[in-house]
Amino acid sequence: MLEALRGLHGELRRLKSDISKESGPRVAKLGLRKRAEACASSWFSSVSPELTKHPTISSEVIERYSGLHATLLKLIRSNNLRTRYLEVLASILKNFNDDLVLPIQTEPKLAKEVSELSKMMAGLPDAEEDIYLKEAIACAGHGFLRAAAVLGWCAAIDRIHRSIERIGFAKFNSASQQMAASTTGRFKRFNSPTNVNTLSELREVFDSNILWILEGMQLIDGNQHTRLRSCFELRCQSGHPGDAPVTEYNLLSFFSDINIIVLRNPTFTS
Repeated sequence: MLEALRGLHGELRRLKSDISKESGPRVAKLGLRKRAEACASSWFSSVSPELTKHPTISSEVIERYSGLHATLLKLIRSNNLRTRYLEVLASILKNFNDDLVLPIQTEPKLAKEVSELSKMMAGLPDAEEDIYLKEAIACAGHGFLRAAAVLGWCAAIDRIHRSIERIGFAKFNSASQQMAASTTGRFKRFNSPTNVNTLSELREVFDSNILWILEGMQLIDGNQHTRLRSCFELRCQSGHPGDAPVTEYNLLSFFSDINIIVLRNPTFTS
């Protein structure tokens, strides 16, 4: 990314220098206009798409530079004024290094992992989940991995809560009561029957019990339950003092599991 940015910056500087040397009031030379087109096209085809993967650069900054490069593309359509070219190029170059190069140079070492995380979680339709996940990814981008895990679990358990509401609290309560009555089999140690009738009441039920009841309702299988329980345990470890480390690899595994088992699982789609 740095090589691409520096390459574009260099081309823009040379273009500005060569246009400033033109004696006429307008840029008529086809070679100069083609170079301007190549710079702007490079921004849209390769540079800006890669920049969107870096959480240290805001969408507002990218949009501003996209607007300037779009203006540059418009200028090449006819013999526009040399001063107009220089004005646009100066605007692009003025804070190019501070806005684009420096953030890449100084971004946390987790940039690659965060980029993968952003791609993994892209395209979820629920606005409230998006808020949780955007905050989680921002936390990860600044190295706050424990906070990212807590917010990621918020997105997953919120989807689960709303799916239970859609399916019906009566079915949820009935399953929990049948499980609590079991004396043999996998659920013989489950002893937490529920009697919830609203989303607010459901949110008072321990997440660990909800995972058991999801398995009892056959919404998840035993393996999925185990994986989600591991995710919940990482969330709990992240939310309480302790010496167990949370690494970028822990976080990627965590988000991979909640993404596949919950957020993109048709079972939990509204």
